[in-house]
Amino acid sequence: MLTKKFKKLFFEVNEFTVLAATTSGSDIAFTLEKIQESPNDNVDKIRDFVGALSDDKSRGYIHGYCGIYPKSRFIRRTTIDSPIKARDPNYFNNLLNDQFRIDASKYITSIVNAYDGSGFDLEKGVHNQKELVLCGAQIAEVNEQQEMIVSYGVYPERLELGTLSSLGGLINYANFKSITKPILVLEITSSNSNIFIINNEKIDVTRPIPFGLDWMFPMIQKELNLKNEEAAKKLFYSDTYDFTEMGPALLNKMLKELQSSMGYYEVQTGQMIEQIFLTLLPKNLNWIHQILSQSLGVEVLHLDYPSWLQSQNINVNNEVELEGLDSRWLSLFSLMGNYNNSEDGAN
Repeated sequence: MLTKKFKKLFFEVNEFTVLAATTSGSDIAFTLEKIQESPNDNVDKIRDFVGALSDDKSRGYIHGYCGIYPKSRFIRRTTIDSPIKARDPNYFNNLLNDQFRIDASKYITSIVNAYDGSGFDLEKGVHNQKELVLCGAQIAEVNEQQEMIVSYGVYPERLELGTLSSLGGLINYANFKSITKPILVLEITSSNSNIFIINNEKIDVTRPIPFGLDWMFPMIQKELNLKNEEAAKKLFYSDTYDFTEMGPALLNKMLKELQSSMGYYEVQTGQMIEQIFLTLLPKNLNWIHQILSQSLGVEVLHLDYPSWLQSQNINVNNEVELEGLDSRWLSLFSLMGNYNNSEDGAN
């Protein structure tokens, strides 16, 4: 083992970036020693990046707590209307197959309480566990992602869906900051997106969207008279062009989905959504946050990482600059949280 017992590595791999944090101390209270990131565009560079995370240069693996984003991941909100039906061993498999069009036989699936993230347990009684979240990913893809992380030089002590840990962290943060209004959460990847609404220490809404950033590239190609969509994609992810002016048109399709979700939720609950939070997006795409905020008439939620981490008994090394960190880092810091034992918030 490369690391001593009191050293920990928190490691996230998403399609845009690799994020890492090293800590020292006990499970109850520890110190954040260092945070680093690497583009997720070159396997050899990621291996070198991982190799530099440890002070011990001997051969082996760094043991880490890892967040992943398999493309097949799903998070679905459901309510148990009939406790008797829920006792059927096939109830949830049938629910996934019939209602959500997810082949349960090919997926690793967890069922958790929408309020506190605790696992669904029939022995506790169904009446107190009616509001649930079903989550998981294809078995084959989870295995592939685990093998990928190992190939980088990290041995996963724990493997979590980054989407779910982010939602747990954000719920805890909202409770810590006494945010009483619903928060609209948007996760955008290249091929698909997810809309969530969290409120009152629980996940209220989960809604998958079958498109992501890739839908913009034909429009960019046409508007800027580029050679092909690949050229549009390269320009989109570069820092050489300001898409702010073109942004409302590029985001029009997503705005309609968000407006639909917000409108339905606000009519059903009578509660107004006043803040939006976006995960995952690279720093050079921060213009997306601003355009969605302005178009929807909501504020972008900026996290106070220093005070939140302190509330989690996480000290921060003086060399770690938390001020100015964008929303991407929530998911990594959420891997560190022990919300079950926290007085503020729930997982």
